[in-house]
Amino acid sequence: MEEKHKEHNHIGKRIFRGTLVIVFVSVLAKLAAFLSEAINAAYLGTTYQSDAYYMVASIQQVIYPMLSVGIWKVFLPIYKDKLTQNNQASADGLANKMITFFTMISIAVVVLLILFASPVVSLVAPGFEGETRSLCIELVRISAPMYIFIIAAAIYASMLQCHNKFFGSQIREVATHIPVILAAILFYHRFGIRAMAVALIVGGLLRLLVELPFIDWGYRFRPDFNFKCPEFGVMLKRLPSALLSGGVHQINVLIDRAMASMFPEGAVSGMNYGHRLTNVFNGLLSSAVATALFPQMVELISQKKLKELEKLLTKILSIFMLLMIPVSVACMLFSQDLVRAVFERGAFQEDSVALTAGVFTFYSLGLLFYASATVVTNIFYGFGDTRTPLNISLINMVINVALNLSLAHFMGVNGLALATSLAALISLGIRFFFVRKHVELEWKQLSLTFGKVMLASAVSCAAAWALVGLLHLNVYFRLITAATIGVGLYLPAVKLLRVREVEDLMKLLRKKLKKN
Repeated sequence: MEEKHKEHNHIGKRIFRGTLVIVFVSVLAKLAAFLSEAINAAYLGTTYQSDAYYMVASIQQVIYPMLSVGIWKVFLPIYKDKLTQNNQASADGLANKMITFFTMISIAVVVLLILFASPVVSLVAPGFEGETRSLCIELVRISAPMYIFIIAAAIYASMLQCHNKFFGSQIREVATHIPVILAAILFYHRFGIRAMAVALIVGGLLRLLVELPFIDWGYRFRPDFNFKCPEFGVMLKRLPSALLSGGVHQINVLIDRAMASMFPEGAVSGMNYGHRLTNVFNGLLSSAVATALFPQMVELISQKKLKELEKLLTKILSIFMLLMIPVSVACMLFSQDLVRAVFERGAFQEDSVALTAGVFTFYSLGLLFYASATVVTNIFYGFGDTRTPLNISLINMVINVALNLSLAHFMGVNGLALATSLAALISLGIRFFFVRKHVELEWKQLSLTFGKVMLASAVSCAAAWALVGLLHLNVYFRLITAATIGVGLYLPAVKLLRVREVEDLMKLLRKKLKKN
């Protein structure tokens, strides 16, 4: 019993350390993304050029996650299982086959995008006409080669995560923004928006190059065209469903922007800015935890330690509630202030603020649902079940389209963002229903935590919003003051309500301080 407790603590420590590293790098990545978006907003505002550029970025944000997340979810479990069995040579041989195969696939994708850029734009942006459509087609063709590099980078990242090298696997997310920032500052005035499309290619290459120094266990890539091995066949069989389910959120965002292209100029850009700002709060913690958690989940499943897995997942979901619910409420209450602080400069004026803040408000409603769905979906992939996530993803898309058509009629682009959040909530409920065939979560504890955290979040955020409204402060001091008041009220509230995860986090913090 004591040995099991020690092993559970060891896994918890690995997840904790991995999460801290990923959160640290994610902060850097979000700052780089923030800087990139702020600079782009200052130069482009919400114009036809920004609509064309961000539609190209939207295509990349669908294709890349579909391929990278899909590969991650089918390759990582098999690669990690081989490492657990101390079979490094076989694991690296499998990686060679994957990189060879997907380099071929990514080259084919690039050729198809160049040849069929026009129908691709017609599909993803049916409302684009004239200059906007022509520019979008040109930018798709210019930026297409970036996919050759970013897919290989995704495979290397999975390998690094299996070796607990989370810094090396995540630093690529920082590097990818640097060329876009430099292109906007140094080359936009001379070469216009096309310089930023070229920067996407350079960013893809840099994404791959920064990972290579961290691969230090003797691995060297050697092309391997012998795809006739059982593990590779299993991955190919699982891949189609993993691709679609891995990119469902991005597909929903692309559907939103396709419908937004039918609204007046600037709607697509406003959707992009609102979604990017939501991702800062969503990705900072949930993506970090999900990334650090997945290899450890696979290890527990491989060792058939399901009770430990159930306890671990219950705790992770409870922590998501503790952190994401107050953030979600705060983002909705202070959406105008947050958008002003981040974007309002240059060509991004009051009309752009109003448009983006509305979208951001309704995307923020789904923060907890997006975060929880990522972790719950990984349970299916850990058990090799790719069919269930695929079916849920298809249901999610149908629900999203149906809600888009109904809500956009009454609420415009805000309705598109609300539809995405509601679809995420419904599909999360469906995931919880079907995940029971693999693990049984502690639903009573999760329900109690949700109720307590909702109460504490509503009271503390509403009080902060009301008190700050009495003061005459600029937007930056207003946000700092609101955050100070909100956190100052929220922490005592959740402690008073005896939220178990608060006690766990405080014990962990006390141990760290005592150890230091």
